[in-house]
Amino acid sequence: MKKSMVFGVMLALCAVIGLAACGAESEKETESGVPIESLEEKGTDYLVLVNKENLISGDYVNTIQLCDIDNVDGGTYQVEKQTKEAFEELAEALKEKGVEIGVDSAYRSVEQQQEIMDQFIADYGEDYARRTVAQPGTSEHHTGLVIDLVPKVNGQWVIENEDMLKETEIFKVIHATLPKYGFILRYPKGKEDITGYDYEPWHIRYVGKEAAQEIYDQQITLEEYLGE
Repeated sequence: MKKSMVFGVMLALCAVIGLAACGAESEKETESGVPIESLEEKGTDYLVLVNKENLISGDYVNTIQLCDIDNVDGGTYQVEKQTKEAFEELAEALKEKGVEIGVDSAYRSVEQQQEIMDQFIADYGEDYARRTVAQPGTSEHHTGLVIDLVPKVNGQWVIENEDMLKETEIFKVIHATLPKYGFILRYPKGKEDITGYDYEPWHIRYVGKEAAQEIYDQQITLEEYLGE
């Protein structure tokens, strides 16, 4: 789907939710009201599988600490704490290689995903919406471990999907750098029958360094890595 279409809806929703930044004095609980102190006991499942056949668990958000992260449109999204730290390291490493990346989208609640679905149905019709937007509960963005990134080319952020697909050389550099920082390309080319989604060079997923390196070396998907 075109990313610019989602900006207005997402920014408004994030403002309503009003989650505090990591480390802020006011952040005592997760989005669902679970004390931050209990997260260490629960533990975040960095290999959680969410796809068209595997819906997000109803209490998954209780296991993650969401942090504010700025996007390229001047707004703020949320992302899981360790994922944010890894992304910042990835961005710095890529900058040294002459590639600048920013955040387009990150965490979405099930309710936010439903808002996007409803908006797309209203704007483009139900058939198009259901072909291009993940059903609420099946989006990887619910995990907080996903970032849709955008590259900067000639001083301008490349926002539209069709334009990003043309930046093959830049994405080669990005994808080769991902595993060192614990990320994978979640929807690779040629694996559409397994992931259920078209190739999305911008959609990266945090799984931890060990799993990311194995997935990259074997050129497999998260589904294949988990034996699903």
